[in-house]
Amino acid sequence: MKLNFKKNKKVKRESDFLEVEEILFNKEAVSKLKEEELSRLEVSIGKWGLNSIFLFGIFLLIFALGLVGYLNFAKGDEYQQIAQKNALKSIPIIADRGLIFDNHNRVLVYNQEVFDLVFFPAYLPVDKIEREKILKKIEEKPEIAAAINKENLEEDDPLESIILQSNLSREEAIRWESYFAGYSAVQVIRQNLRQYTSPLAFSHILGYVGRVSAEDIQKNPLYSNFVKIGKAGLESFYEDNLRGQDGEIKVLRNAYMEILGQSVVKEPVAGNNLYLTIDADLQEYSYKTLARQIDNLGKERGGVVIVSDPQSGEILSLVSYPGYDINSLSKGITQKEFETLINSKVTPLFNRTVSGLYNPGSTIKPIIAIAALEENIIDPFKKIETHGYITIPNPYFPDRPSIFVDWRNNGVVNMQDAIARSSNVYFYIIGGGYEDFVGLGIERIRNYLEKFQFNLVTGIDLPAEKVSNIPDEKSKNPWRIGDTYNVSIGQGDLLTTPIRLITSLNVMINGGKILRPYLLDHIADNNQRTIFQNEIQVAKDNFLNSKNIEIVKEGMRKTVTSPLGTAHTLIDLPFSVGGKSGSAQTSGNTKTNALFYAFAPYDDPQISVLILIEDVPEGSLNAIPVAKDILMWYYKNRGFK
Repeated sequence: MKLNFKKNKKVKRESDFLEVEEILFNKEAVSKLKEEELSRLEVSIGKWGLNSIFLFGIFLLIFALGLVGYLNFAKGDEYQQIAQKNALKSIPIIADRGLIFDNHNRVLVYNQEVFDLVFFPAYLPVDKIEREKILKKIEEKPEIAAAINKENLEEDDPLESIILQSNLSREEAIRWESYFAGYSAVQVIRQNLRQYTSPLAFSHILGYVGRVSAEDIQKNPLYSNFVKIGKAGLESFYEDNLRGQDGEIKVLRNAYMEILGQSVVKEPVAGNNLYLTIDADLQEYSYKTLARQIDNLGKERGGVVIVSDPQSGEILSLVSYPGYDINSLSKGITQKEFETLINSKVTPLFNRTVSGLYNPGSTIKPIIAIAALEENIIDPFKKIETHGYITIPNPYFPDRPSIFVDWRNNGVVNMQDAIARSSNVYFYIIGGGYEDFVGLGIERIRNYLEKFQFNLVTGIDLPAEKVSNIPDEKSKNPWRIGDTYNVSIGQGDLLTTPIRLITSLNVMINGGKILRPYLLDHIADNNQRTIFQNEIQVAKDNFLNSKNIEIVKEGMRKTVTSPLGTAHTLIDLPFSVGGKSGSAQTSGNTKTNALFYAFAPYDDPQISVLILIEDVPEGSLNAIPVAKDILMWYYKNRGFK
């Protein structure tokens, strides 16, 4: 378009068509413009400009199509899942935990239905007013308001869930559901409260369940922070079997976090049931018998009872005394109550049977004896005059020789007599040597202790099992002959767990086999179908001469039958018994632990018992009555085949 005009004259148009730019002008406005200004109203961009605009448009179109294609095809599934995740939130349906039974199908733990009131911060509405409504309803109830930290709610990634109240009854759960009706951010979740039929006696076998910790969630990100898992004992060891599979409720929300609907998308599957080798009646009797003996001693102290089948490795009873109330821990105790348990002098939470390391005392002598026989260093029927002590020259102070005493003068003894009477001097000599007699020495002693697998855990199905400590010449500088003497009678730095001790002593009565001890017989699902059957596991076999085993076993029989035997008080039992007593001095010889190992019947051992009582005034004499009562109970109530 071109405008032809003269100052103060009308503009002549070349056509009647009104150009776009002419809309902005009127006669007066145009008449005031200079001619060179009018020439700039229309500027030609040329062919290059049009091509540039065209190419830029094509680029934008291709980019837009590419972006749409990338988002739909390359990232489509990912973004769809994110969108669904934002729209769908899940609430778990806690599965029933598996039950636990003894070897007579007596239930040891059952599930009591309780409920948790759970707050889900991520389910809060986007709308500020609606959010405040829910938070205000929570604040109006002091019993639950204290659990909320508002600062955490402002974080980009708020806590997954917060327990407002736990262990609610059905009536309380209904009341809270009514109070928070229509608000998905607060839900009532059904839980299982584990109830144990004999909480003290079974505390160290069964353990307990508790809320997951931050450490638990770190190990298993699938855990929600209101889930309960096994914390000790079999509840922990067989957690994966007992736990089951939780169900799921899906909650559909819109962009404003408003609930559009919810449905059950996955039904819960109950956990599997455990059937144990433990005899519940025997377990309770063992606990009460040990507790009564400790009460008679007039002082709080720890103790152990283990009863096993020496032919299979099955554990029939396992007591770590004192126990603790696993029902209380399962329900939940205060931090102060928990600290009281931890700081108790008798350490009730400590499982002495698998985690306690003790000097075995004279109960180690059958193993030292068989090592001497295997190495052919002594004829088992050779008699040695013990005198009640031996004297070792002191190279530094010749006028002050080292004296190693016996607990009494046992006179002239052979190997079986030495086992029966528990002669220390005899085992000093065969262990460390004396005068012209060459003993085993510490290296061969260590070698045989390792043959009996004292350097390994037994593999019992309980957590936190410890490994024995076997000293050698490298463990002490200088190593003296007196150190070897101490190890020969189960003292010094030789330490072992009760479960390892009974497992190793059982070798003497089952034909020379080291068997893995176990508590679980089988696992079954809720349809009573066996999904796992435990079997006898032989850890080691045929590593000892059977004739040597019989010689040592007969010495253990004489512990009872010989008038000078340390367990002669068992002679009046209506069945044959063998055993070995032990008194282990601890804490710089200021305290004594009592130990006793027994088995019956002698010709075909079907039961073995290990008793340990800490800090007793008269050594093994305190442990033998407990073993006698347990053996008699078993004979009367279960009998021998």
